[in-house]
Amino acid sequence: MENNFAAVIAGHKTEDLLQVLQEQEEYAPEVVLAILDELEKRGVALPEEAAIRAKAQQAYVGPTEQQPQSAAEKLRDFGMTFVPQQAYFVTPVLLNLNLLAFLLMVLLGISPINPDAASLIAMGANFGPYTLSGEWWRLLTSTFLHGGLLHLAFNMLALVSVGRALEPLIGRWPYLIAYLLCGLAGSITSLWWDPVRAGVGASGAIFGMFGLLLILMLLERKLPWQHKKGMLLNLGFVLVLNLGFGMKSGIDNAAHSGGLVCGLLFGAVLLLRSDRQLSQHYSAKGNAVMAGVGLLLLGMFFKSIPLAGEARFVYAMEEVSKKEAQAMRVFVALYQAGDKAQAADFVPLLDEGIRRWDESIALLAPIDDVVGEEQDKVTVMLKYLRLRKKSYQVLRSDLAAKRTWQSPQQQQLLQAIDHYVRGLRNGKASEIAREDDPLKSQLSMPAIAAERDSAAKPLYVVDGKKVQQPATVAHLRPDDIESIQVLKGTDATTAYGPEGAAGVVQITTKKATR
Repeated sequence: MENNFAAVIAGHKTEDLLQVLQEQEEYAPEVVLAILDELEKRGVALPEEAAIRAKAQQAYVGPTEQQPQSAAEKLRDFGMTFVPQQAYFVTPVLLNLNLLAFLLMVLLGISPINPDAASLIAMGANFGPYTLSGEWWRLLTSTFLHGGLLHLAFNMLALVSVGRALEPLIGRWPYLIAYLLCGLAGSITSLWWDPVRAGVGASGAIFGMFGLLLILMLLERKLPWQHKKGMLLNLGFVLVLNLGFGMKSGIDNAAHSGGLVCGLLFGAVLLLRSDRQLSQHYSAKGNAVMAGVGLLLLGMFFKSIPLAGEARFVYAMEEVSKKEAQAMRVFVALYQAGDKAQAADFVPLLDEGIRRWDESIALLAPIDDVVGEEQDKVTVMLKYLRLRKKSYQVLRSDLAAKRTWQSPQQQQLLQAIDHYVRGLRNGKASEIAREDDPLKSQLSMPAIAAERDSAAKPLYVVDGKKVQQPATVAHLRPDDIESIQVLKGTDATTAYGPEGAAGVVQITTKKATR
């Protein structure tokens, strides 16, 4: 029958085992039986072996002689998986933290089966454009998030399995330090390999624990090889299986590899501290030094990863979107004020908007390490941003000079802006990226030519406000419009005078009818 103490007994000297037999009354029968089996393997003959064995076997109740567990006992044993205990303390704490993070995710309305990347990023996933731009804490929070119930279940089963074997061997603090460092190493390696991937999961930390247990078995010098071989084969099989599965399923093997390497290095250092013997009594000072050095090395690795390429493009586009929303507030307010807009009220706001456009241009202009559609998007966005800036400068000048802010030049700018907006929305950035700069073609016309062109076009009136170019109303969606009425000839000139000579398009929005 299997003896739970066989592996431990095999690592002791023969004289130590003989000494235990002399004090056999103080030890469990299973220990005595394991010693007798080990001495027999070593060829050590004991005259009283038969009597000692018979006595121990009589007192020993092996697993095959025990009564089968009831359902209540099985449920109790399962429940103890989540309860911190003397030699199994850190593992259940980590297990519960992962479960709580998943529960919080579900309570927030995120799918427990297949959560989308945006939701995971909002929860704290490892995402290069954010992690590399200051949100470094994502390296850790991502290790407690999971991409669905199956992902969580497999990782937690692996955590409990390796934790039950490893934590009693090295003690709580080395185990916790190793887990956190391996998790961070996995996150940083994933970031280095693919900075625009939304990475989540405890896999990096768990692979680190497997690596740590593996190196302990390889370098520990007390246990004989025959007792290590089975565990090493099992570990190797699990590692190869998981890495191979990740190749087929798109799993983050970079995080697995980073955690594994960190676990191997940590285990090697740990055994060097204890002269290649398993120990649960590592000094607090040594643990603190290991944690500090590990964090320093990982920090240097993290700092060496630049915010560049696609990651910088995604980050810049996100920031430009935020700044655009801020800058557009003044334009909306100006449109609402109409002819009542005063320079004193809007010039400072326009100055602030111009700063936002300048900041956006400064974010996008240096990006020269993207290709294809992303490069075209940068080109189009820069043209769009420069037009917006010019539009605000013209608005500022017109208001300061007490001219109407809906000047022909402004209308042309808005028409050009609308062209780029539609192109970006419709996925036509590549088609319009090579067009001539609109600041040269649109704004070089004299104001009188613009006025002549605008006179030949119908007058647009939205909710009672005159608009001279359709570009101004292009942002209206069909669902926003309540009614459209077209006036021609004398009807148009009677209602709007000479301005309606080319016809009038009256648009009433649903907002105005509420």
